[in-house]
Amino acid sequence: MPSAQSFLLYTAIVITTFVNGNYKNAPSTVNNKVDYTEFKKSVDSNRSLLIKRPAKAIRNYLFKLIDEDIYNYWAGTPWDFYGKTQQPKTGSIACGYFVTNTLTDLGFKIDRVALAEAPSETMIRKLCVGVQIFHSIPQLDSYMAKQPANSVFIIGLDFHTGYVVKTTTGSYFFHSNYIKKQGVVKEKIDASQVLKTNKFFMIGSLTANGNLLRKWVGGDGVI
Repeated sequence: MPSAQSFLLYTAIVITTFVNGNYKNAPSTVNNKVDYTEFKKSVDSNRSLLIKRPAKAIRNYLFKLIDEDIYNYWAGTPWDFYGKTQQPKTGSIACGYFVTNTLTDLGFKIDRVALAEAPSETMIRKLCVGVQIFHSIPQLDSYMAKQPANSVFIIGLDFHTGYVVKTTTGSYFFHSNYIKKQGVVKEKIDASQVLKTNKFFMIGSLTANGNLLRKWVGGDGVI
Protein backbone atom coordinates (compact mmCIF):
# COMPACT_ATOMS: atom_id res chain seq x y z
CA MET A 1 0.00 0.00 0.00
CA PRO A 2 1.47 3.40 -0.94
CA SER A 3 1.89 6.05 1.71
CA ALA A 4 -0.54 8.98 1.94
CA GLN A 5 2.20 11.31 0.71
CA SER A 6 2.98 9.21 -2.36
CA PHE A 7 -0.74 8.87 -3.03
CA LEU A 8 -1.21 12.65 -3.03
CA LEU A 9 1.78 13.01 -5.33
CA TYR A 10 0.26 10.46 -7.68
CA THR A 11 -3.02 12.41 -7.73
CA ALA A 12 -1.22 15.65 -8.60
CA ILE A 13 0.62 13.95 -11.47
CA VAL A 14 -2.61 12.47 -12.85
CA ILE A 15 -4.41 15.81 -12.89
CA THR A 16 -1.46 17.61 -14.50
CA THR A 17 -1.29 14.91 -17.14
CA PHE A 18 -4.93 15.17 -18.10
CA VAL A 19 -5.11 18.94 -18.01
CA ASN A 20 -2.33 18.89 -20.58
CA GLY A 21 -4.26 16.34 -22.61
CA ASN A 22 -1.33 13.94 -22.49
CA TYR A 23 -3.08 10.63 -21.83
CA LYS A 24 -0.26 8.47 -23.23
CA ASN A 25 2.03 9.36 -20.32
CA ALA A 26 -0.58 9.00 -17.60
CA PRO A 27 0.54 6.89 -14.62
CA SER A 28 -1.47 3.83 -13.64
CA THR A 29 -3.33 3.65 -10.35
CA VAL A 30 -3.24 -0.13 -10.48
CA ASN A 31 0.52 -0.20 -10.97
CA ASN A 32 0.76 1.78 -7.74
CA LYS A 33 -1.14 -1.10 -6.04
CA VAL A 34 -3.86 1.09 -4.57
CA ASP A 35 -6.71 -1.01 -3.17
CA TYR A 36 -10.14 -0.50 -4.67
CA THR A 37 -11.56 1.55 -1.81
CA GLU A 38 -8.63 3.98 -1.93
CA PHE A 39 -8.87 4.07 -5.72
CA LYS A 40 -12.50 5.24 -5.52
CA LYS A 41 -11.53 7.92 -3.00
CA SER A 42 -8.79 9.14 -5.34
CA VAL A 43 -11.29 9.42 -8.19
CA ASP A 44 -13.53 11.61 -6.03
CA SER A 45 -10.60 13.91 -5.30
CA ASN A 46 -9.46 14.04 -8.92
CA ARG A 47 -12.93 14.80 -10.25
CA SER A 48 -13.24 17.90 -8.09
CA LEU A 49 -9.95 19.20 -9.49
CA LEU A 50 -11.32 18.96 -13.04
CA ILE A 51 -14.39 21.14 -12.54
CA LYS A 52 -12.91 24.17 -14.31
CA ARG A 53 -10.70 22.24 -16.71
CA PRO A 54 -11.22 21.78 -20.47
CA ALA A 55 -13.62 19.11 -21.69
CA LYS A 56 -10.73 17.21 -23.27
CA ALA A 57 -9.06 16.73 -19.89
CA ILE A 58 -12.28 15.33 -18.43
CA ARG A 59 -12.82 12.98 -21.38
CA ASN A 60 -9.23 11.71 -21.21
CA TYR A 61 -9.46 11.10 -17.49
CA LEU A 62 -12.72 9.14 -17.79
CA PHE A 63 -11.25 7.12 -20.65
CA LYS A 64 -8.22 6.18 -18.55
CA LEU A 65 -10.38 5.20 -15.60
CA ILE A 66 -12.49 2.81 -17.66
CA ASP A 67 -9.98 1.50 -20.19
CA GLU A 68 -7.13 1.01 -17.74
CA ASP A 69 -8.08 1.17 -14.07
CA ILE A 70 -11.54 -0.42 -14.15
CA TYR A 71 -10.26 -3.09 -16.50
CA ASN A 72 -7.27 -3.97 -14.31
CA TYR A 73 -9.34 -4.14 -11.15
CA TRP A 74 -12.31 -6.04 -12.61
CA ALA A 75 -10.75 -8.35 -15.23
CA GLY A 76 -11.60 -11.97 -14.51
CA THR A 77 -14.52 -11.27 -12.15
CA PRO A 78 -16.93 -14.13 -13.02
CA TRP A 79 -20.24 -13.59 -14.81
CA ASP A 80 -23.55 -14.71 -13.36
CA PHE A 81 -27.06 -13.77 -14.47
CA TYR A 82 -27.85 -12.60 -10.93
CA GLY A 83 -24.38 -11.20 -10.20
CA LYS A 84 -24.38 -7.82 -8.47
CA THR A 85 -21.02 -7.62 -6.70
CA GLN A 86 -19.61 -4.17 -6.02
CA GLN A 87 -16.17 -5.53 -5.21
CA PRO A 88 -13.96 -6.64 -8.14
CA LYS A 89 -12.80 -10.27 -8.19
CA THR A 90 -15.22 -11.07 -5.38
CA GLY A 91 -18.53 -12.75 -6.14
CA SER A 92 -19.98 -12.43 -9.64
CA ILE A 93 -21.29 -9.71 -11.93
CA ALA A 94 -24.00 -9.58 -14.59
CA CYS A 95 -23.47 -7.48 -17.70
CA GLY A 96 -25.79 -4.60 -16.78
CA TYR A 97 -24.55 -4.40 -13.23
CA PHE A 98 -20.97 -4.39 -14.46
CA VAL A 99 -21.65 -1.14 -16.32
CA THR A 100 -23.76 0.59 -13.68
CA ASN A 101 -21.70 -0.56 -10.68
CA THR A 102 -18.45 0.63 -12.21
CA LEU A 103 -19.95 3.97 -13.25
CA THR A 104 -21.25 4.40 -9.69
CA ASP A 105 -17.80 3.54 -8.33
CA LEU A 106 -16.35 6.29 -10.51
CA GLY A 107 -18.75 8.81 -8.99
CA PHE A 108 -21.66 8.95 -11.45
CA LYS A 109 -24.81 9.59 -9.45
CA ILE A 110 -27.18 7.23 -11.24
CA ASP A 111 -29.85 4.73 -10.25
CA ARG A 112 -27.53 1.79 -10.77
CA VAL A 113 -30.13 -0.89 -9.95
CA ALA A 114 -32.89 0.47 -12.18
CA LEU A 115 -30.53 1.02 -15.11
CA ALA A 116 -28.88 -2.39 -14.71
CA GLU A 117 -32.21 -4.19 -14.79
CA ALA A 118 -33.83 -2.12 -17.55
CA PRO A 119 -33.33 -2.84 -21.27
CA SER A 120 -29.89 -1.59 -22.31
CA GLU A 121 -31.57 0.96 -24.60
CA THR A 122 -32.78 2.82 -21.51
CA MET A 123 -29.26 3.14 -20.08
CA ILE A 124 -27.74 4.13 -23.41
CA ARG A 125 -30.30 6.83 -24.17
CA LYS A 126 -30.03 8.30 -20.67
CA LEU A 127 -26.23 8.37 -20.47
CA CYS A 128 -24.96 8.67 -24.03
CA VAL A 129 -25.20 10.92 -27.07
CA GLY A 130 -25.04 10.20 -30.80
CA VAL A 131 -26.95 6.94 -30.41
CA GLN A 132 -26.76 4.67 -33.44
CA ILE A 133 -28.27 1.29 -34.34
CA PHE A 134 -26.56 -1.30 -36.54
CA HIS A 135 -27.34 -4.83 -37.62
CA SER A 136 -23.90 -6.21 -38.45
CA ILE A 137 -20.35 -6.11 -37.13
CA PRO A 138 -19.03 -4.51 -40.38
CA GLN A 139 -21.43 -1.61 -39.80
CA LEU A 140 -20.20 -1.31 -36.22
CA ASP A 141 -16.57 -1.47 -37.43
CA SER A 142 -17.21 1.30 -39.95
CA TYR A 143 -18.76 3.50 -37.27
CA MET A 144 -15.93 2.91 -34.79
CA ALA A 145 -13.28 3.65 -37.42
CA LYS A 146 -14.62 7.22 -37.58
CA GLN A 147 -14.61 7.78 -33.81
CA PRO A 148 -11.76 9.56 -31.99
CA ALA A 149 -9.25 7.61 -29.92
CA ASN A 150 -9.59 7.75 -26.13
CA SER A 151 -13.37 7.42 -26.31
CA VAL A 152 -15.82 5.31 -24.30
CA PHE A 153 -19.19 4.04 -25.51
CA ILE A 154 -21.98 1.91 -24.09
CA ILE A 155 -23.31 -0.80 -26.39
CA GLY A 156 -26.50 -2.82 -26.16
CA LEU A 157 -27.03 -6.12 -27.95
CA ASP A 158 -29.99 -8.51 -28.21
CA PHE A 159 -29.74 -9.46 -24.51
CA HIS A 160 -26.39 -8.09 -23.39
CA THR A 161 -24.55 -4.84 -22.71
CA GLY A 162 -21.09 -3.48 -21.98
CA TYR A 163 -18.57 -0.79 -22.83
CA VAL A 164 -16.77 -0.25 -26.12
CA VAL A 165 -13.47 1.61 -25.84
CA LYS A 166 -11.70 3.19 -28.80
CA THR A 167 -7.94 3.33 -28.21
CA THR A 168 -5.01 4.28 -30.40
CA THR A 169 -4.68 0.59 -31.32
CA GLY A 170 -8.31 -0.17 -32.15
CA SER A 171 -11.75 -0.80 -30.69
CA TYR A 172 -12.44 -3.21 -27.85
CA PHE A 173 -15.56 -4.72 -26.30
CA PHE A 174 -15.24 -4.47 -22.50
CA HIS A 175 -17.95 -6.49 -20.75
CA SER A 176 -18.91 -9.29 -18.38
CA ASN A 177 -18.88 -12.22 -20.78
CA TYR A 178 -21.62 -14.81 -20.25
CA ILE A 179 -20.01 -17.45 -22.52
CA LYS A 180 -18.78 -20.20 -20.17
CA LYS A 181 -19.27 -17.60 -17.41
CA GLN A 182 -15.91 -16.12 -18.38
CA GLY A 183 -16.72 -12.80 -16.76
CA VAL A 184 -15.05 -9.45 -17.26
CA VAL A 185 -12.90 -9.30 -20.39
CA LYS A 186 -11.70 -6.74 -22.91
CA GLU A 187 -11.43 -8.11 -26.43
CA LYS A 188 -11.08 -6.81 -29.96
CA ILE A 189 -14.48 -6.20 -31.52
CA ASP A 190 -13.80 -8.56 -34.42
CA ALA A 191 -12.65 -11.33 -32.05
CA SER A 192 -15.68 -11.24 -29.73
CA GLN A 193 -17.83 -14.36 -29.91
CA VAL A 194 -20.63 -12.49 -28.14
CA LEU A 195 -20.73 -9.80 -30.82
CA LYS A 196 -20.62 -12.42 -33.58
CA THR A 197 -23.75 -14.10 -32.25
CA ASN A 198 -25.83 -10.90 -32.12
CA LYS A 199 -27.71 -9.12 -34.88
CA PHE A 200 -28.65 -5.91 -33.05
CA PHE A 201 -26.18 -3.27 -31.94
CA MET A 202 -27.21 0.00 -30.26
CA ILE A 203 -24.27 2.21 -29.32
CA GLY A 204 -23.87 5.70 -27.89
CA SER A 205 -20.90 7.76 -26.75
CA LEU A 206 -20.37 8.30 -23.04
CA THR A 207 -17.29 10.53 -23.35
CA ALA A 208 -18.91 12.78 -25.97
CA ASN A 209 -21.73 13.66 -23.58
CA GLY A 210 -20.33 16.96 -22.32
CA ASN A 211 -23.32 17.73 -20.12
CA LEU A 212 -23.03 14.36 -18.39
CA LEU A 213 -19.30 14.79 -17.80
CA ARG A 214 -19.77 18.25 -16.29
CA LYS A 215 -22.35 16.82 -13.89
CA TRP A 216 -19.94 14.01 -13.07
CA VAL A 217 -17.01 16.24 -12.10
CA GLY A 218 -19.38 18.61 -10.30
CA GLY A 219 -20.81 15.82 -8.19
CA ASP A 220 -24.32 16.48 -9.47
CA GLY A 221 -27.03 13.87 -9.94
CA VAL A 222 -27.23 12.53 -13.46
CA ILE A 223 -30.56 10.68 -13.49
